[in-house]
Amino acid sequence: MPYPNRLLFVLADGAHARFVKRNRDTGAFLTVRELDGAHRLKTLRRELRGSHPGRSHESGAPARHGVGRDDYFRQAKEAFVTQVAREATELATVVDMLVVVAPARLVSALREQLGARVAAVLNKDLVKTPDHELGRWLEPVILQARQPVS
Repeated sequence: MPYPNRLLFVLADGAHARFVKRNRDTGAFLTVRELDGAHRLKTLRRELRGSHPGRSHESGAPARHGVGRDDYFRQAKEAFVTQVAREATELATVVDMLVVVAPARLVSALREQLGARVAAVLNKDLVKTPDHELGRWLEPVILQARQPVS
């Protein structure tokens, strides 16, 4: 198969994801599924505000420092990316290739989890861009994805 016929666009950020296909007849981009992980981040933020980090004494002065505060938001976002990859894999059974559209910090994680089916990548956050405006950003990516596979 030298040219992918059908593409699934995976648009994601740290808390939202959209899966977009292109209508073959009209050329319009259509969202086929959406994921919203923002409620998890809001719950986590509320929990973290209620718990204070542990404190430690400095040995040479009376100063104290907060300790033990992990980056829980990063962990929550990584879990969301895993969920996005799982959903994309489910939807990918009816497409030839995937195109990942996400901020640079998420692209590598998504690409790693989606594997060889990723035809192209765009480092851009287009999750909140309406379907009718996606063509401006995705047309050049489609051309890149349709290059012959060697």
